[in-house]
Amino acid sequence: MGYQDFGVDEPGLEDPPNDVPFPPLPVQPADTTWTHATMPNEVDTDLEADRQSAVPILPPAYRDEEPSCVRIAYLQAVLNNVFEGMPINKTDDNLATTLNALDAAGVLPEHPRPVRTLASAKRRLGIDPDEYIIQYAVCPQCWKHFTPEAMVNLDSPACPIPSCDGVIYEETTDSKNRVKRRAIKIIPQVSLLQSVRRMVRRKGFRRIVRDSRNTPSDQNSDPNFVMKDMYDGNIWHDLKTGIKREVGNLGTVRDVSIAPGSEKKLTDYRFGLHMNINLDWFGALENRPHSSGPFYISFSDLPHEQRFLQTNVICPAITPGPSEPTTRQLNHCMEPIVKDVKILKNGVDMEMYDEEDSNIVVEKVAGDFTCNNCDTPGAHKMSGFAGHSADLNPCPWCRCTSLDINQPAGYTTSSFIPRTDAEVLKQKFYSKNAPLPRQAAILKNHGVQWSALDWIPGWRPSKQTPLDFMHCLFLGIVAFLFTRILFAAHMFPGAGGQDSVKSRFENVINSIRWPTHVTRLPKNLGENQSLKKADEWRRLLTVTPVVLWCSWRDETDAIPNAEPPVSPGEKIHTKHSRNMRSLYDAALLLCAGVRLLSMKTITMAQAIAGQTYLSNYCLRMLLLGVELTINHHLGMHFADMIALYGPVYAWWLFAFERFNGMLEKVNHNGHDGGRIELTMLRNWVQTHLIYELLLELPDDAHQHERVLIERILKSEGKRGGMMAEIAIFHSEASTDSVSLPKRLPKPLNLYAVNLRGQGADGTDLYSLLFEYLKQRWPALNLRRAYSVQQEGTPFVGTTAARRLPYVRKDGIRYGCVSNLRTKTDSFAFIQRDGVRVPVEIEDLFMIKIPDCDQPAHACALVRRLRADDNIPTLPWDLYASILGIHTSYAEQYHAFEIIPISDIDCPLAMIPVTLNSGSELWISISFDHVCTRSTLC
Repeated sequence: MGYQDFGVDEPGLEDPPNDVPFPPLPVQPADTTWTHATMPNEVDTDLEADRQSAVPILPPAYRDEEPSCVRIAYLQAVLNNVFEGMPINKTDDNLATTLNALDAAGVLPEHPRPVRTLASAKRRLGIDPDEYIIQYAVCPQCWKHFTPEAMVNLDSPACPIPSCDGVIYEETTDSKNRVKRRAIKIIPQVSLLQSVRRMVRRKGFRRIVRDSRNTPSDQNSDPNFVMKDMYDGNIWHDLKTGIKREVGNLGTVRDVSIAPGSEKKLTDYRFGLHMNINLDWFGALENRPHSSGPFYISFSDLPHEQRFLQTNVICPAITPGPSEPTTRQLNHCMEPIVKDVKILKNGVDMEMYDEEDSNIVVEKVAGDFTCNNCDTPGAHKMSGFAGHSADLNPCPWCRCTSLDINQPAGYTTSSFIPRTDAEVLKQKFYSKNAPLPRQAAILKNHGVQWSALDWIPGWRPSKQTPLDFMHCLFLGIVAFLFTRILFAAHMFPGAGGQDSVKSRFENVINSIRWPTHVTRLPKNLGENQSLKKADEWRRLLTVTPVVLWCSWRDETDAIPNAEPPVSPGEKIHTKHSRNMRSLYDAALLLCAGVRLLSMKTITMAQAIAGQTYLSNYCLRMLLLGVELTINHHLGMHFADMIALYGPVYAWWLFAFERFNGMLEKVNHNGHDGGRIELTMLRNWVQTHLIYELLLELPDDAHQHERVLIERILKSEGKRGGMMAEIAIFHSEASTDSVSLPKRLPKPLNLYAVNLRGQGADGTDLYSLLFEYLKQRWPALNLRRAYSVQQEGTPFVGTTAARRLPYVRKDGIRYGCVSNLRTKTDSFAFIQRDGVRVPVEIEDLFMIKIPDCDQPAHACALVRRLRADDNIPTLPWDLYASILGIHTSYAEQYHAFEIIPISDIDCPLAMIPVTLNSGSELWISISFDHVCTRSTLC
C-alpha cells in the first residue's frame, strides 16, 4: 500500500509542473546486417527429399503382385511369431513347410521368388519396423547424435563436442576377429518426413483431411462465435511457409520471404498439415527408476474422432532413460525432427490416392508445428523456458514473478504485462552460443534458453506454447483444493460414527451411479485421500457441489456458516479459514470456471466468463488465507489459450497420456542404453505398418488372407493397443454420429410389448411408434397394418422394428432398461428446444419398413424425470445451468415418448439424496462438457 491509499501525499515529493515535458526515451539502434539462421549440418532440401523417399511405401508383396497364397503364408508366420510367441527358428521352419506344400501343389510362383525366413517375410509385407527406424548413437553426456554411418567414421570414441568428456561407442571383436563398434547409448528415431509420406498415401486420407483454403480467419473476434475445434483458433491461419529466419547484428530476430512472392499461409495449401508435438516421460520399469520420453505428433486437420487414434499419431523418437534429458541434451535429440519440419514447412511432393482411391497422384504437402503441446515441465523444457518454480520468470506469457502468486496482482489479468516473442527470441539467440555462465544469467534474468525449435522459421515460443489444461487444472488446482485445503484442514472429521462428516462424504461418493465410460472414484476416498489420475480429479470436481453439500449440510439441509468440529487429539497445521460456507462458495466458483473453460464447444464470451470465475476463486482463496501455487497463476491465461487454439477439448493431453500407458505395456528386455525405447518404437511403427497393410489389401485378395489380418487385429486388441480401437470401430456399423451393433436381433413383435409403470398411461408401444414415424416420414403416408385404409405404406408391427441392446452416440455407449443382461447407462440427457432434459431410456429400436427405400432409423423409448417448483432451493441453483445439474423427484416420471437417437445429448451421473424432511431426490449431473444449457422439468 502507498501513501495515496491513506489520502495523503508522499513526504518530500512535489507534483511536477504541467508545462515541463518529460525527456524522450532513448531510441534503440536498428540492426543493419542480417545473417540467415541455419542449423548445423543442414542438408539440401532436394537431397533430403530423395533420401526420405528411398524406402518403398508400397509393400513389395503387393508391388510385385505375389499371389495371395504366398502372402497368406507370410501373414501366418507373422501371426505365429509376433502374436502367438512362436520362436523364430520354428517360425522359419513352419513358413518353409507351408511354401513346400504350395510347391508340391504346383502353385508356388518362380518369380518373384518367395522368401523363407520370418525377417524376410516381414520385409516383403512391409511390416518390418527396422526398415524405418534409425538407431542414432548418442553421447551419454551431451546427447550429440550420430547416424550409424557417422559413428563408424569417427576418429575415436570420444565425443567431438568441446568440453564434453563423453564416450560414444565401445569396440568389440567378433568370432572372425573383425572389430565392431557398438553404441553405448542410442536414440531410436523414425523420419518424420517419411512417416508423413506413408500416412498421406493411405487410402481415404484425402477425404478425411480438412481443406482450410478460403476458410474465414479471426472468427472468434466475435465474442459469441462458437468455436468447435482447433481450426477456429487464431493460430490456425497464422502459420506461414516460404520464409527463413534471420538474426541481425544487434540480436533482433526476424522472419522474411525466402524469395520474392514465396511467403504464403499454411492454409493456402490443400494439404497444409497443422502438427502438434508432445513429449512426456513415464516410468518404463517397475524395479528401478527409468524415464522413457516418447515424442508424439498429431494432426489437427483430421476429424477429432480420428485425430488421436494411434495409427494417425506419429511417434518420431523416444528419449532413453534412466533419467530425463536436460534442455541441452533434448536439443540434440530434436535436431532430426526439426530438420524434417523445416523441409516440410515449404512443401514436399508426395504420392496420394485420388478421391476414388483408384489412382496414385502427386500432391504438394506442407506442414508446420502449431504448438508445443506438453505438460508444464515438458513444455518449458522443450520451448526453452525457465522452470515453473523460477523466482523471476515462472510464467512464459507474462512478467509476473513468484512473489505475485500470493498477491492479488497475480490474478488481475487486466494488469498483466505480456511477454513478447520478439524479445524472447532475441535472448534465446544470445544464449545459443554464449558461455555457460552467460547462459545461466540469461535463464535467470530473462527466463529463457536456447531450444532446437527456435531454428524453425516463424516459430514463436510464447505464443506456440499453450498451457496444459489437464495437469494445471485437474492435477494442479483441483487436486490442491482437496489435498491441501479440504483434506489437510480436516474438513471431513470422523467424529460421530455413521453420521460423521467423513462417513457422509464416503457414502455420497459410493452412491453415485456413474456412466460406464468414466473413471470411478475410490470407495474409501475419505480414508485414502489421493487420486493418481487427472480424470479422477475431473470426475470428483464435476460432482463436488453435491458431494460437499451432502457432507456438510445441517438439519435444515443448509451449509452452516461455521467450522466443522475438531476431534480430540487432532492437530490442524493449515492456517487458512475452515468456514464451511465460505469454502463451499469458493468451490462453486472453481466448479463453474472449470466447467465453462472445458466445454467441447465454446465462445470467447464463455471463455472470459470461465476465466473470471477462476480468477475470483483464486482471489477468494487469498482472502481465506490460502497460500496458492504457480498453477493458480498460470490458470489466468486459459482464455488467451482458447482464443489461440480453440476449445481445450481439441488440445488437452488425455490422449497422449493414454499413449504412454500403451507403451508401458510393451514387452521388452529391460536393457538400458536406449534398447528399451527401441523395442517400444518398433511396436509403435509396426502397428502403423500393419494398419497400412490392411488398407493396401487388393480387391482380389483371398478370403483366407482377410481372415488372417482380422486375427492380427483381434490379437492386437487383446494386447490393449491401438488396434483394439480399430477392432471396436470395425465391428460396428456407423451412421453419422450414431453407431449400432453390427449384429441385429430378429424383428420384434410390437403388439406383444406392454408398457408398464409410471408413464404408461394406457398407451401401447405400437401406437407410440406409429404416431412418431407418421410425423417423421410424412411422405410414406403410413397406415396401420390392419386398417381398412388401402392407400399408404403399412406399418407392420411384426417386421418393422428390431430391439437394440445398446447404441453409441458420439462414441459413448447408451443402454436401456429392457436389456436383460445389464441396465447400465440407461439414463441420459436429451435435447429439447435448446434445453437439456434428463430421461430414463426404456428401450432402443432400429426401424426399417420392408420393401421401402426409406433408410433405417434408430430411435428410443424414454420417459422424462419429473420435477416441479416444490423442490426446495439448493445451494448450487444459481450455477445449475453452468454446472449441468438437474434435480428431480426419485422414481417419478412423465409419460413415455419416442425420440430419435440423435436427440440423446450426453450421459449423466445420478446421486440419490434424501432430504431431512424425508423427500427423496435424484440429482442428475451431465458428463459431456459439450456446452452449458438450461434444464427443463
